Amino acid sequence: MEPTIAAEAAAKLAENLGTTALAVGALGTAAYGIVDGLKFCPWIDLAGFERLFSGGGKAGGRMWPIKHKATLDPLLPALKAAYGSDAMDLLKSQYRSGRSKGDLPRTLRQGVRIGFSMIEPEKIVSAAIGLGLAKSVAALAADTIKLGLEPSPAAGDDPKPEATVTAEQRSALARLETAIDARIDANLAMADVEYVTQAKIWAMIVSIGIALWVGWLLHQNWAASLVVGITAVPLAPVAKDLATALQSAVKALGAR
Repeated sequence: MEPTIAAEAAAKLAENLGTTALAVGALGTAAYGIVDGLKFCPWIDLAGFERLFSGGGKAGGRMWPIKHKATLDPLLPALKAAYGSDAMDLLKSQYRSGRSKGDLPRTLRQGVRIGFSMIEPEKIVSAAIGLGLAKSVAALAADTIKLGLEPSPAAGDDPKPEATVTAEQRSALARLETAIDARIDANLAMADVEYVTQAKIWAMIVSIGIALWVGWLLHQNWAASLVVGITAVPLAPVAKDLATALQSAVKALGAR
């Protein structure tokens, strides 16, 4: 009888641990959902935006003490030319609504290409150099962009000879476009990681507050409630797997 009693006790313990793991994981999921879904604080909701544009307020990212060198600042003149003085508000709203999985990547790429057709060649060269291109390559790319923007001759005027684009100019333009796409993709990825990391920190604070409050209502030990709150967010992604693993372990022990 003793082995049977021990097996039943182990099964009961595993069931309780599995239920606890699921409950703690659910708390973590709910806390992260509060931070990510309710958008109760724009400063939190823009976490990671400083990876895209430096500065604070309407000029760029959040007021953040950490300075990031990898930004999209060189592309800002083109974006403002394309979208106007409220370009930063547009980019922030799209970042908050979807970040790298929403409309922001397309808006950035489209805005840069439209803006380059509207700004002076000197600004294009400056932006290209800011992206890491050599000055000679940047100048060739700017010239190539402007070659396609010559106005058509008016009625009665002598037609202008067609501008020919050399292979070297095409190569320079392709390198500029590749640099733009790479910079946008890299900074969006880093911004997304920054957002998720900071959202998890705030979610942990929320889960600790909920756990302590519920523990106080149920007259539970505050230390146990604190542990639950701290572990809720990290445990959330694996809570279901952990509960399943505990049940499987008990079944394997019971079969012996």
